[in-house]
Amino acid sequence: MNKVKQKLAAGKVVTMFNPDYPAPRLVEYAAGFGLDVAFIDAERQSYDFERIEEMARAARVAGIASVARPWMNDPGLIVRYFDCGVDGVKVPHVEDAAAAGKMVDIVRYARPKDYADKILIIMVETPAAIEHIDEIAAVPGIDVINIGVNDVALAAGFPGQPEHPQVVALVDQAIARILKKPEVQERLRGDGMETAHNTPEEFSRFIASDIAKWTKVVKAGNIKVD
Repeated sequence: MNKVKQKLAAGKVVTMFNPDYPAPRLVEYAAGFGLDVAFIDAERQSYDFERIEEMARAARVAGIASVARPWMNDPGLIVRYFDCGVDGVKVPHVEDAAAAGKMVDIVRYARPKDYADKILIIMVETPAAIEHIDEIAAVPGIDVINIGVNDVALAAGFPGQPEHPQVVALVDQAIARILKKPEVQERLRGDGMETAHNTPEEFSRFIASDIAKWTKVVKAGNIKVD
């Protein structure tokens, strides 16, 4: 099991950073601040396959993991990203449990011998997907669910307003549904984890404290954050 999945199984925080530039040396540099995962965002940036391979190689050299986000949840594209050496994928546009299950199957097809070591992040980006989020979370083989707040805002009719009360309410609803689902609780216990944050408010306080910790790291490294 890779180090990231070990931390997740232990209920520890995993930190993923976006270099924001297709620069392998930047990945190696940033890894020195104790971060866990380099995020290769091919949905919003100009990565080709060769550069994804170089970014994944730089992450391995630095002793961290790499996760790539494709611009679509196409099986051939995801398989090729794994062939480029990434440790995981962050898959957009997943609307329900059936679609999430297909992503699990793609990872297992791409890496039949070591798929259990690969990281699978499912993105939930619409109010409709939030309605199914507890079912998505119960799909075996998913490591992380990422709520795309800006995309939720757009789909809910509030473009560019992730702080809108209706958007915040949707995100709070999503978190609460994940934490309260019995099968999710069972899965967490099976991985040796317990939910330490039982309400959206408790979870928000936990996130705020962790942000404060990593803000110190950013300032110490004189890293520019947009």
